[in-house]
Amino acid sequence: MKNVVLLVDSKTRDLDVATLIAFHLRERNIACHLEPLEADRAVVAAYKPDMIIFNHLAASHLVAHSKRLREMGVLVAVLPNEGIYYDDEQARFYAGRHHNSAHIDYFFCWNERHKAMIQEQGHFKNTSVEVVGVPRFDYYFEPWSRVVYKPTPRVSNRPKILLCTNFGTAPYFELPREFADKLFAPWAGRIPIYTNYWQSIEAQWNSRNGFYKHFQALVAADKYELLLRPHPMENPEYYKRWIEELPADKRRHISLDGKTNITPLILGCDLQVSCETCTTALESWIARKPTIELLFDKDPLWFHPLQAEANVPCDNPAEIVQLIDKQLNEPLDPKIQRAREKHLATWCASPDGTSSEKIAGVIAAALGKSRSHDWTKLTRTDRRKAAKLKGLRRLGVPYHFDPFLFLKKRLMPKKYEVKDFSYRKAIRPKDVEAARERLERSTAQFIKS
Repeated sequence: MKNVVLLVDSKTRDLDVATLIAFHLRERNIACHLEPLEADRAVVAAYKPDMIIFNHLAASHLVAHSKRLREMGVLVAVLPNEGIYYDDEQARFYAGRHHNSAHIDYFFCWNERHKAMIQEQGHFKNTSVEVVGVPRFDYYFEPWSRVVYKPTPRVSNRPKILLCTNFGTAPYFELPREFADKLFAPWAGRIPIYTNYWQSIEAQWNSRNGFYKHFQALVAADKYELLLRPHPMENPEYYKRWIEELPADKRRHISLDGKTNITPLILGCDLQVSCETCTTALESWIARKPTIELLFDKDPLWFHPLQAEANVPCDNPAEIVQLIDKQLNEPLDPKIQRAREKHLATWCASPDGTSSEKIAGVIAAALGKSRSHDWTKLTRTDRRKAAKLKGLRRLGVPYHFDPFLFLKKRLMPKKYEVKDFSYRKAIRPKDVEAARERLERSTAQFIKS
């Protein structure tokens, strides 16, 4: 049986869609192994795959890795987990302007513009560039929506407001400067909007404080069920403290969810609030949910007018309650609805629930062609990494497991903040198995129905 490795970046954001792609591959008699990004070297000797799917190859060590894979006869594919790229230079960066010697057999794009950028660079002439849309949006459509969302009776008559934060770099404002320097090193000096990255970090720190004022206004109104959903890059504990500081009677109608995939939360809400430019707004449009965009510093790294044109803006905490009530009780302006449909068509290839299946179809066709492998090029280091991966899998932990990380984080919280985040977002074998079982159980149910 042919087999594929799909590297998964974020357990919260990416595991469900990776599981759906794996499901479609199994339907085509292709095994698909889901592993964390950090296991990219270990999976080669561990699985001897026919293809490895990365979320990007925009780093020098990944470029070198892709060339080794070509020598072994392993197909290399790129499937971005963020693939809109409103900024031209950002799009060109991820189209290979600076890391243009990577070997890529298949590049899956969210939209035609990204495909055009890749072709414009001219470096990947032998790469098959496929526009497939946004695979994780498949879960907003039947039958896949039934996998992640099962409506339950409301415990309250209050409208349910989903508040999605988007301040992943805000904590870096209070960390030693070298952490931010390391984080932004791949982009600074190459993409203009990343040049003043410290200013952008400060903007997110300020914006998070501004978001708190909107949150306070909604709490004071005492008329909604509020669900706080931190961005996958954020630590939910920060927002947990906000809730714990409230009087008990206010906390009754406020909840926090930093673990559940965003899709069922959007499908289950009455209105969604996003913070400046965020894909959660697009997902809310797909789900036909009223959507409000909070505006803050409008830093070019976090705010793009192209998306704002199709959103309902709010930049004043004193107006947030009135604006929510209006969106809940009045029909959406047809002009805004048309702008949303046009935006989704341009940037997300008009989502219809078939993106994951399209990807699986391309992979199946690729693996159907005869291809030889040269596993003699595997080194002792490759085999050692594979043994480590298999051993840690048996223990049920990710490849980059550190038994002393918890103690290190307690003793030096700022120094190990980033490593702790990387570990918390990684998939574990039990996560993969649970996601697979849920998908298969749900598909069996709706096939019968």
